[in-house]
Amino acid sequence: MANRNAIGIVETKGFAPLVVGVDAAIKAANVEMVEWRQVGSGYVSFVVEGDVAAVRAAIDAGVEAASRIGEVVSELVIARPTEELEQSFDR
Repeated sequence: MANRNAIGIVETKGFAPLVVGVDAAIKAANVEMVEWRQVGSGYVSFVVEGDVAAVRAAIDAGVEAASRIGEVVSELVIARPTEELEQSFDR
């Protein structure tokens, strides 16, 4: 993430909406998937990174696609995240 400007996170209830969401997000903009996590109780999330505009576009596309087949719990875009945040991701 050192050369990137933003990260985006989408949390869904269920794995299928996550897969559809991350697929749409990556296809919609020039972003890379950092990781996905199983949060618990059926909740899962994915993280993408790229420049701010690309991340915003990717998250919007991912949320739209995921919400068509399941429940989107939350979404978040963080411009210029701190170095400490980078250490929390499994790369």
